[in-house]
Amino acid sequence: MLVKDLLLNEKQQVHSLDCCQTVADALKIMSAYHVSGLLVMDGKSIAGIFTERDLLRCHVIFPDTPVKEIALEKVMSSRLVVAEPEDEIKDAMAMMIKAGIRHLPVVSGGEIRGILSIEELVKSHVGALTQELHYLQDYVSDLQDAVND
Repeated sequence: MLVKDLLLNEKQQVHSLDCCQTVADALKIMSAYHVSGLLVMDGKSIAGIFTERDLLRCHVIFPDTPVKEIALEKVMSSRLVVAEPEDEIKDAMAMMIKAGIRHLPVVSGGEIRGILSIEELVKSHVGALTQELHYLQDYVSDLQDAVND
């Protein structure tokens, strides 16, 4: 299964904010849409990603500063790992595990196509493996029936 297939199934909206906006702005969006991460933009370019992990780091770096005064560009993760729509799901999972991330932007031709969570990728992969297991069980059962006849 390809990343683009999962994006079609999820039909998700990509949430983003400008890098000059604040952590408080990000928290409002994350809470309103029940997402654990959003993209941080610098104009039309992806500058980074802000996730729940970045929020924790924010409290360590700026312990006495209100979140409404902290710009996203100061606490976002700017080292981005991205997938392309044609990547295999298993390869996308491997990228995320290697990088130690839980959110993977999907980009094609410089345009954002979506953002996937490790949870979505694992669910999809487990579903595909379960289907394959059922197919193989049916195949073995048919072989046993053929041998016994």
